[in-house]
Amino acid sequence: MNRDLPMISIVTPCLNRVQFVEEAIQSVLRQDYPEVEHIVVDGASTDGTLEILRRYRHLSLISEPDDGHFHAINKAIRLAKGEIIGHLNSDDFYEDNVFSSVAQRFLDDPELDTLCGGAVVFDDGPEGKPVIVARYQRRRDKELSFHNVTLGAPIINARFFRRHVYERLGLYDTRYPIASDREFLIRAAIAGVKHAEIEPLVYHYRRHSGSLSINREGSHLGPLLEEHIGLSERYLQNGSVPMEFRRLCRIWHTRETCRMALQGLRSMGFRDAFRYVVRGFRHDAIWPWRVAPIAISRVLRASHLPARR
Repeated sequence: MNRDLPMISIVTPCLNRVQFVEEAIQSVLRQDYPEVEHIVVDGASTDGTLEILRRYRHLSLISEPDDGHFHAINKAIRLAKGEIIGHLNSDDFYEDNVFSSVAQRFLDDPELDTLCGGAVVFDDGPEGKPVIVARYQRRRDKELSFHNVTLGAPIINARFFRRHVYERLGLYDTRYPIASDREFLIRAAIAGVKHAEIEPLVYHYRRHSGSLSINREGSHLGPLLEEHIGLSERYLQNGSVPMEFRRLCRIWHTRETCRMALQGLRSMGFRDAFRYVVRGFRHDAIWPWRVAPIAISRVLRASHLPARR
């Protein structure tokens, strides 16, 4: 081990990912940095995933039943030896040769707490060629800002953290099975941890039907929006957080209650739709006027009618 270089610990939660997990492992092995440990916490897979994982003797592997994605991540963080911690999902992969840039940025600034690179979301296209469906590569996409942790995309897998950030703020809150990464980033933003951005693309998110939060079918959309609404309400009721953050929480709450109300109407669940209207009013007296442009936009998009400028 080179004692002059900080170790990077990569933590990977995994359950029944036989189709993708080897690509994730290989993306860590292809890095240009010598001091890396890779911890995989498997939730007792039954589809052949474990046979693949056991072929890679360098992995620190645990396989046992767990309570979900973020419970597994918390286990891995507790085991991590590295000064720098990164998150790799078992169905995604890292860009080649980026760890040296990550480590150098931390070495250049000993007070830096967290660092974010670029990320893309892709579909597996024809003949296995990736088709990019979203990019998060602008500097403002990577900032640990109040806007990004509420209204933006968390892209936590393109982020790296010093271990002491977890020691200071705590681990992921498993009361939020889907949005725990966003909840953690909210805590980090409010705490004012020192953050920076790097130019290179770091992370590739795969969109597929089995993904917890990034899938075309939107199979977890309802539970995700419910977690977002609960999070925004939690901070709207907290008078000690910065006013700018509370303002963005109110906008976030309006957006997500609107989305849930529209979802209820589409499924003819008028009682559910009304419940979210009431929740919206509770924190925003002019909720209907704020919601109207969102609702009109979604109706026009659904009916394929061009919106007027």
